[in-house]
Amino acid sequence: MKKLWQKYKGVIIIFLIWIVIINFFALLSLNRFNLEADTAYNWIDPNQFYQEQKWDLVSLHARWDSFWYLDIAQNGYSLEYNPWGLYNIVFFPLYPFLIKAISFLTAGSFVLSGWILSSIFLLLALFYFFKLVREFHSEINPYLPIIFLLIFPTAFFLNVVYTESLFLFLSLATFYYGLKKKFIHAGIFGLFASLTRVTGILLFIPLIWEYLKNYTCKLKSVFNLKILPVFLIPLGTFSFFLYHYFKFGNFFLFFEIQKNWGRAFTLQKGHFDLFSNPAIVNFCLDILFVIFALIVLYFVFKKLRTSYGLYMLATLAVALSTGTLMSIGRYILVLFPIYILLASIKNQYLQQTLTFISILLLALYTVLFINNYWAG
Repeated sequence: MKKLWQKYKGVIIIFLIWIVIINFFALLSLNRFNLEADTAYNWIDPNQFYQEQKWDLVSLHARWDSFWYLDIAQNGYSLEYNPWGLYNIVFFPLYPFLIKAISFLTAGSFVLSGWILSSIFLLLALFYFFKLVREFHSEINPYLPIIFLLIFPTAFFLNVVYTESLFLFLSLATFYYGLKKKFIHAGIFGLFASLTRVTGILLFIPLIWEYLKNYTCKLKSVFNLKILPVFLIPLGTFSFFLYHYFKFGNFFLFFEIQKNWGRAFTLQKGHFDLFSNPAIVNFCLDILFVIFALIVLYFVFKKLRTSYGLYMLATLAVALSTGTLMSIGRYILVLFPIYILLASIKNQYLQQTLTFISILLLALYTVLFINNYWAG
């Protein structure tokens, strides 16, 4: 423990300061505003999503998709009828499994279990981020990317009952060990990432790239046993779909149910029906997220590692191919090369401007989420 403190003292201090400030701000935001229920979209039922004011620090970490993860942790996967045609099988199993596994430590409080897990995985993600930047980007202050991550507009999702912090930790660990050519470690972490969310399988692409960089074009030198651990990554997604087949009789059930959630490989016109000012604001912010990510993607390919760019490109391609921009801010949040690039900017005025804008938007998205308004 003493060695851990000495090695990561700065990271731990930054994490503790952030976790205290963001939760204090969230608690105040929940109880200060007398807000009506969100009416940004016609699929939001004001009676269902009205948020009561209360001084409960734990419960404020469960909103929106949190309840699906909690439902899986408590009741497992189900195709029981509900009037919305929405089913929990589109949510990957690792995070709810871990919530259930530690719930005995929290006297059966699944929300508290989820919050504790998210906080722990965020800290672990920061450790790996610090190590990755220090070892592979020595020209950059390793604390700067961490700060840019924690002030990103949707960073509050790292602190709630969502998979963001777990996935960020696993993807960073996958990259870290891949860059160190420890492909067994990378493959194992990648396997867990692909059991956490659907985009986890995309880690296969940059890892294969990093592997192939170490060998010549001769087929004999490329195809050897060292490449096998990389193929653990798609195994996570495949095993989840295989579970669907054995339990529900449909290997492709995930994709069919995703359509009910408004995600399919066709344009979801309903999400572009901007009949209210709040919907217009959300849409404009989502567009800005996409523009920002595409600009960063260009410079990541130009200035950082190709594997970073491939990972970002694949993730953005999947996110944008679902026919909607909703939740794009969360998809972008876990793309860690963004923060390495921001930390490498030499122009202090540009860095400070981006910091100021990001903090303001972080406050906005935190207030939205805490008060049960759509935030991504």
